[in-house]
Amino acid sequence: MWISKIELTAFKSYQHQVFTFPEPSEGKNIVLVGGMNGYGKTSVLEALYLCLYGKDAMAHLARAGLKTDQSKGYPTFLERAFNGEALREGRDTMLVRVVINKTKTKAVDITRKWYFRANGTWGAEEEAVVRELVRDVPGTPRVDGRNNFHLSDLLDEIFVPAHIAPFFFFDGEEVKKLADQSRVEQVKQGLEGLLGVVLLRTLAERLRGFEGKKRGEVTTVDEENLNRLLDTLTGNQQQLAVLRKKVEETEEEQERLKGERQSLFERVTAAGGGGGDVATVKDLVEEREQLRNKLKDSQKKLEEILSGRLPFHLVSKALLEEFREQLEGEIRFFAWEADKKSLEPRKIEFETAFLCETKPEIAPALTDAQMEAIKARMEAAWASLFYPPPDDCAKEIVHAYMHEPLRRKALEFHDSLSLGQQEIQDLLAEQNSLTSRINELGRKITKLEGIDRDGTLSALKKDLHAVQDRLDKLNEDSRADDRRIHALEAQVASQRAEYERERRKLDDSSPVRAVIERSERVRKVIDEVIPALFPLKVKELGAAMTTVYKQLAHKDQVAKIEIHDDGTARVLGNSGKEITFDRSAGENQIFATALIAGLAKVSRVKAPMVVDTPLGRLDSKHRANILKFWTGDRTRQVILLSQDEEIDHSFYKQIAESVSKTYLLDHVDVGDGIGRTTAKEGAYFPRGRR
Repeated sequence: MWISKIELTAFKSYQHQVFTFPEPSEGKNIVLVGGMNGYGKTSVLEALYLCLYGKDAMAHLARAGLKTDQSKGYPTFLERAFNGEALREGRDTMLVRVVINKTKTKAVDITRKWYFRANGTWGAEEEAVVRELVRDVPGTPRVDGRNNFHLSDLLDEIFVPAHIAPFFFFDGEEVKKLADQSRVEQVKQGLEGLLGVVLLRTLAERLRGFEGKKRGEVTTVDEENLNRLLDTLTGNQQQLAVLRKKVEETEEEQERLKGERQSLFERVTAAGGGGGDVATVKDLVEEREQLRNKLKDSQKKLEEILSGRLPFHLVSKALLEEFREQLEGEIRFFAWEADKKSLEPRKIEFETAFLCETKPEIAPALTDAQMEAIKARMEAAWASLFYPPPDDCAKEIVHAYMHEPLRRKALEFHDSLSLGQQEIQDLLAEQNSLTSRINELGRKITKLEGIDRDGTLSALKKDLHAVQDRLDKLNEDSRADDRRIHALEAQVASQRAEYERERRKLDDSSPVRAVIERSERVRKVIDEVIPALFPLKVKELGAAMTTVYKQLAHKDQVAKIEIHDDGTARVLGNSGKEITFDRSAGENQIFATALIAGLAKVSRVKAPMVVDTPLGRLDSKHRANILKFWTGDRTRQVILLSQDEEIDHSFYKQIAESVSKTYLLDHVDVGDGIGRTTAKEGAYFPRGRR
């Protein structure tokens, strides 16, 4: 892939200039464009950004080291770029054209035009037209922003996405600004560009602005009642959690006491209590404990009947049946709606395919009004496939506070409501029987306990009774807590349903509120995602930077550059210890250049590099290394925009075998402070210039 053409019309000091660049082949991958300062080298780099990325280029121009006035913005930048001669002659159009070749026979031609008023102000009119070229034959033009075509999507796919463009197109002299920052900031900025953090932050800011605008549209409503409901619900949920925790602790205490009771049984037996009757006492006590547990379960069943199913038997049968039919109708409605939504993407695919189809050709072409009529008919036809809903669906959603599983659970509960008199009588009879048996066992246990002659057995029995009393008390407390939990769970479920119902009313009164909440959730996800992105690339970036740094630096003691998740960079020597260099201008610039080259490598984008003032303030050794680096990848096109004191005639001779083409910029003053730049093909700075 390479840039084969850059055409400038009425752009800055260029009235009209075409630069053509050959495919990198046979080791010739360098293009040299020479020019003195102020002759228009940087204008070529700016034109590339503006043509490809339009308004979005402004943020990336600054990151690439190019000067922009962010306070005045895009319109001012364009007005200053409009050629003075063109304005003086009454012309109104500025044009930049870039042709990117994917292969020898296939290319993409991108032309962006800006239109100006007679006084030189930009009228906010611009147009970016893209054509596919096959063997130099142009295809159907596509306009950015029309018919679902977006140039940014195309560049993401075939060339360089805007957020990583500064790794490929940048001002080498201005790299010193990056180098002058702390290395942590250098690495963070680079990783943010590579991972698209800039885009995420831009999205977050736009969402914040969107939310502010939408909040102005929200109708003021009384939210005090909703807040009270939420406070009550939250308080009961917390109380429920405390009770559940208490029940867990009670169960743990019961298990501990049962173990202690078993130990006391064994000690009583060892003391000879009851002459063999103690074993019988133990069996009777265990049986009594089992019966008490059964009595507890029976009591719980009765309480569940009284608080759960019995109240519904006070409701008329017709009302219950109406409730069932409504739930079933709502379930069928949402099932129908889900089927409809699942087919919605196919509708969009069909519309896109229909509108993009070019054959058979329609002549004469349809007007915009006719196209809108066709779209309206397609919408009506699609809607007719689903409306009205089937007859067995609910006509009105009464229970909107319920989600799908809750509706089905409600139906299952409805089916379990049947309750007979015999069921309650059986439970009461069971409780009476269990109570009688427990009392009888208590009497037997008392009768069978032996007489303690020396007091040891009496003390053990006293401890045993204390443990048993404590267990009985815990069992009673546990049953009481279970009743409170059961009642509180029913109360919380009711309050939650009421809160959701009132909250839904609030959302329905202002649908914008739901949109704002979704936007806030997206921003929260962005805030959580950004820190998690950095560890994905730091190791790979460190390895890539190490390779590049070793090529550029003339010191050979560097073994590895290590990047940490927080952006901290460490330069390690052969022994594995960190090396601390003097932060000279050259060393810092080499580090920053290695960072940019490493980020470009990690991005895995095989694109050309365009560098303005590539050698900056480097000494001769570093200059030789960096030129060697530019020529190292013979398949990657590198366009260097150099002034006469960087790549002079001497350095040009060193890389001549890698140079595929040269241009020399000439600049003349045409009056009124207006300059004109022309480029001479096949020329470069003559011998002796330094």
